[in-house]
Formats: sequence, structure tokens, C-alpha cells
Amino acid sequence: MSIRRALITGVNGQDGSYLTEFLLTRDYEVLGVDKIPQPPVLASTCRLAHMYVVDLMEPEVLGRLIRDVKPDEVYHLAAHHFSSQTDENCKGQLEPFVRVNLLATASALEAIATHLPACRFFYAASAHVFGMPTECPQNEDTPHHPDTPYAITKSAGVHVCRYFRQAHDVFACAGILYNHESPRRGPSFITMQIARAAALASLGRPEPLGVKDLEAIVDWGAAQDYVRAMWLMLMQEAPDEYVVASGARRTVWELAQAAFAAVGASPDGQIVQNPAAGLGARRILVGDPTRLQQRTGWRAGISFEAMVTAMVRSQQETLRQDGA
Repeated sequence: MSIRRALITGVNGQDGSYLTEFLLTRDYEVLGVDKIPQPPVLASTCRLAHMYVVDLMEPEVLGRLIRDVKPDEVYHLAAHHFSSQTDENCKGQLEPFVRVNLLATASALEAIATHLPACRFFYAASAHVFGMPTECPQNEDTPHHPDTPYAITKSAGVHVCRYFRQAHDVFACAGILYNHESPRRGPSFITMQIARAAALASLGRPEPLGVKDLEAIVDWGAAQDYVRAMWLMLMQEAPDEYVVASGARRTVWELAQAAFAAVGASPDGQIVQNPAAGLGARRILVGDPTRLQQRTGWRAGISFEAMVTAMVRSQQETLRQDGA
């Protein structure tokens, strides 16, 4: 059997690094794409067959790259987005979202349709395509009501995948990904900020953290499980769309409780509601992964508690190394 070649955009990110490691255990040749010239110090990215530095603000470059390197599989994980603790996803300029999240996707699929009809394509979409959903949990048939630049372009990307499946017979899958975390999550995300607060408390250096909405409802899973779902989608006989979710609804406060429980402490007085934050209407985004489970056999392997504990342990180690 010949070695399969996979191209991953956003390879330096949380999902890209875990997907790289996963594919390497299956003897893939993995090519990475990112706009960051120097990859992080991870064994996975050091074992890439090649690292391409590409800024997807020039979306046509991705199509040319796919045509030239001829991968068997493409995992398009790169996205223009920001932490949910800011307003940039809602009020930022539309053009960067369109270029990276939509036009680069179309460029990749055009190249596959024209030059590599056997290549399989995965697109990382988001639960935010549902906007303020009218049903809970959401599944693949739930109507899209995107209401932010990020959500609009992610929804459009899903529809572009549908178009190339139907009109050009491209094996294009879209994964509608709900929140997924790990020790590699960036520091701007509230999950990592809470993990750091718990770690600081455990080291005798408590720093109260104000959050936007303690009662916000979130469907959280582990990134390591979700990248495995991406691969399983491309292993099926036919392409489709899949919700990737835990199906469990938890609040930010419950995550804080789990994080502090990992160090034998309480978040009371440490994780607090930011009085300056305007709450607005709450999005209740909880996914139904039934299709994914039934068709691929996917099951989550990392519990919510184990995921949160791993994030806290990682932050403890980082703080110790930094001399905190």
C-alpha cells in the first residue's frame, strides 16, 4: 500500500497539531500549511514532510499549492476568527473572513475538481452557522441562521462543499464543530484563562478572573477526539456533513468548578461575572452527533473532567517553568 499524503492548513493550531500526530501514527506523509514561519516546538510539526508558509488572505495560493503537491487528503482547518470573549467575530471587517474562510475553501475545491478528482477534502465549519438556533440540540438538518461575519463565512463554506459534491462529484466533507479544547488552546480563550486561574490558585498566587457570562451554555469536547472524527469522515464511502459534538450542555461556571476541583479548590471569589459585560441573548449551541456516531463509529474517548484537568495541569507546568 502506498503512503497517503495529507495537507493540513492551520497546522500550527490546536487542531492542526493533534491531527498531524494522529495521521503520523497511521504512516501518512503530512504537509503543513500556516502563515506562521516558525512552527511551535512540538514533535508532530518537527516531523512534517514539509511546511509551507502561506497567508490565506491571498486565497488563490491554496489552490495552486494543492495542484502542485497533489495530496490524497486535504484538511482545511485554517480560519479567520477570534476568541468569544471579544466582539471581533461579530463586528470585525467582513473581508478577512471572506478571504480565509470562504474564498480559500473555494480555491482548494476548484483545484481538486480540476486536477485531483480522487482527493478527499475536509472543511472545518462551526456550530455558529446555526446563529440563534430554534431547536436544541442541533443536527445536520437544523437551518443555518448565521448572524456574524465568522458564522456567515463558515456557513457559506459548508454550502460551497455541498456545491462541489453535487456539481463536481468532489469528496468534500464539512464538520460542524462545537467547542473543543485541550492544553494547546490559545491563551485568549476563556477555557484556558480559567485553567490558568485554577493553576495560579494551586500555586498560592490567586488572581480573580472576570468572565463575560458565567451561565453561558456550551457543548465542550476534547480536540484530540474531534480530529479523529475529521479523519473518520474522509474514510467513509460517500461524503457528507457531520455535527461533531459531545451532546452535553454545561455552563462556564461548571467548567470553572471542574478546573478548580482538579486542584482541590473552589472557584468562588476567583471566577466572577464581569459587571461591565453586556449579556444579551444567550446562544444555546448543543450538538447531536448521532449521524457521526452511527456512520463512522466515532465515540469520544476523553471525558469533560479529564479534558479540563489536563488543561489545568498544563498551566501549572507552564507557570512553574516561568517561575510563577
